[in-house]
Amino acid sequence: MLKLIDEHFEEAIIVALISAMSLLVGAQVFMRYVMSASLSWSEELSRYLFIWLTYLGVAFAVRRDAHIRVTMLVSVFSPGWQVAARILTHVIFAGFAAFVMYQGWFMVERTFRFGQTSASLGIPMGYVYLAPVTGFALTLVRLMQAAILDLMRWRGGNRA
Repeated sequence: MLKLIDEHFEEAIIVALISAMSLLVGAQVFMRYVMSASLSWSEELSRYLFIWLTYLGVAFAVRRDAHIRVTMLVSVFSPGWQVAARILTHVIFAGFAAFVMYQGWFMVERTFRFGQTSASLGIPMGYVYLAPVTGFALTLVRLMQAAILDLMRWRGGNRA
C-alpha cells in the first residue's frame, strides 16, 4: 500500500484536480450558453484548483524525473560524475524548495491572520497560498528520494 502511495500520490491528486476543473469549466459553458445564466464562483474555483495543480505538478515532475534541463555539459562527464552532478542539482533544487517553503509559510500565516478571503467563494486565501508550501514540501521529499537513489547508484560502482 505504501509503495502505491509513493508511486501515485501526486498523480492521483492531479487527476482529481484536472477532473474537477474540467467539470467546473464545462458546467460554466453549459450555464452560460444553454441556460443564459452564469455561475459566479466557478472561474475563481477553477483558478485556485489550477494553482494547486501547478505546485503539485512540480513534485510529480521530480518523481518522474521529467523536468526540462540542459545536459550538454553533463553528458561529456563520465557516468560517475554525471551521477554526482545530478546529486548536486538535487541539493541546489532542494535549497530553492526550502526557501520557497520558508517564505511561503510567512505569506500563509499573514494571510490567515489578516483574514483575507476570496471575492466570489469567500474562502480564506491562506488555503490558496498553502499551495506552494505544500507543493514544495512534497518536492523536497521527492528530491530526497532521488538523491538517495542517485547516491546508491554512485556508491554501487559507477564512480569515475
